[in-house]
Amino acid sequence: MKTRLFALLLFALTGPSWVQAAGWEHDENFVVLAPDPASAASVLAKANEYRKQLALEWLGEELPPSIGQTMIHVEFSKGEDSALTWPIDSRQRTMHKLWLTTTPDKVTGKALHHEMTHIVLNTRFPERLPAWADEGAASMKDDDDRKATRERILAWYAKSGNWPALETVLDAPVISADNQAAYAMASSLTQYLLTRGDRSTFLEFAQSGKSRGWDRALQQYYKIAGVRDLESAWQAWVKSGSRTSNRAPIPPAVPQL
Repeated sequence: MKTRLFALLLFALTGPSWVQAAGWEHDENFVVLAPDPASAASVLAKANEYRKQLALEWLGEELPPSIGQTMIHVEFSKGEDSALTWPIDSRQRTMHKLWLTTTPDKVTGKALHHEMTHIVLNTRFPERLPAWADEGAASMKDDDDRKATRERILAWYAKSGNWPALETVLDAPVISADNQAAYAMASSLTQYLLTRGDRSTFLEFAQSGKSRGWDRALQQYYKIAGVRDLESAWQAWVKSGSRTSNRAPIPPAVPQL
């Protein structure tokens, strides 16, 4: 009876896609729909592994069972490797949704790891972190090709001096998947701030900056006077190559009153 009720719920949530999926697996944390049973089982196991790992890395503790339940829909492609997460954003929705379009050999790889970062952080912070912080954290799990593209963008900024204003990224409501320049800035800024404090400090700063303003949050969490000083210090860090050695120049401190 319980299995039948679960199947009916699954059909209500996914409609025809459930019928088309040849394999599906579920537990207290995930429902996985995939082209074949083996892939569904692999994704389920790896999603739980990533869920535990990322929660420990970012939150210092595992998420409780069944908190942040997620439906994962897997579709195979000949060459594409992409994913999209739609976090729970209203009381009417009970599950996060994650779409994964990739090749069979990459089905449990970097794209899933990236999106599971979103799942964990959006479960912990249902009011949502700023887009740059959310994507900056998730981008740490990206593949080498994506990271290399961002390194080229940052190297071009450093060489040309044509830096975009940091505020445009801090205040962006979303970062689109094809905006590699914004991803480069978000991921680099995240890495820089993590050289100046731990992950808990980073998350608290991101929440505070979103609600109270970036200057006040910078002063409280990093002893940096404001966005302009952060921008200068971050650019110097990028230009010095410190992003590969985790050595961060010290920006101007908040003046003592």
